[in-house]
Amino acid sequence: MALEKQEAGAPRDNEALERENQKLRLELETLRMEKAHVEEEIAMVVNMRYHLMPDQYPMFPDLPEVDIYADQIGLAQVGGDFFDYFRIDADHIGIVIADIFDGGNAAALYMAIFKLYLAGELSMGFSVSEIIGVVNNRLARSNEDNLSLSAWYGVYEISTGKITAVNAGHESPLIRNKDGIAKPVNEVMSYPLAVIEGIRYTSYEFTLEPGDQMLLYTDGAVEAVNSSGEPFSEELMKRVLLDCKEENADGIVGALQEAFFSHVGEEPLKDDASFLCLQRKKA
Repeated sequence: MALEKQEAGAPRDNEALERENQKLRLELETLRMEKAHVEEEIAMVVNMRYHLMPDQYPMFPDLPEVDIYADQIGLAQVGGDFFDYFRIDADHIGIVIADIFDGGNAAALYMAIFKLYLAGELSMGFSVSEIIGVVNNRLARSNEDNLSLSAWYGVYEISTGKITAVNAGHESPLIRNKDGIAKPVNEVMSYPLAVIEGIRYTSYEFTLEPGDQMLLYTDGAVEAVNSSGEPFSEELMKRVLLDCKEENADGIVGALQEAFFSHVGEEPLKDDASFLCLQRKKA
């Protein structure tokens, strides 16, 4: 009698097991679809991010005395590096490089907002420091995600080689000239953007002589480590610049990237690494 009960119950157990399997298959399919949707969204955000940055070289073919190029070694997921350069008027070019801290998927949107705010203030006739001050205030007021960014913004005067810049918590530029490589001696370091409203930013000036080059970069370029934990470092970058025989901005950036990959090897990157080179060409 007990055997008959067990046999009678077996189909019901099989049916329950099949229902459980169907439920698991449905959950797996749902997870697969959600994963594909997330990957698609990330791909769209990454694509959006790269569309925010210039990809033309030479950028200013009508200005043989100006050579500028930038490139990024980006993570597979969305990172926070941003760079841009644009014509302000006949004698001035705006140059910006920024790094959004822990932006995640929101980084690309924040880049777009930053770029929009910056472009919106250019037509107002403000000074470089005033522009960054206004942009900081706007970012700080509408910062629901509690994001912040370091940024270097400069205006290059084509006719003289003079650069007027604000450094908002970013890496200092390196200048390569006939005497070697150095940082601007009178640089003023200010607070990162979007953290505190009302900060007064201070600009500083320096001049590129014909043949001089300026290198801008993000912290991911100098903090990336090899398998021994040694960072690429500013000193290594200076050494690459000193030894570099490339005559154009794209070649200089390419040499830095090659040295970067050679140093890091197979060690996984934890951050984007961006390089921007501006060269005042000799007449």
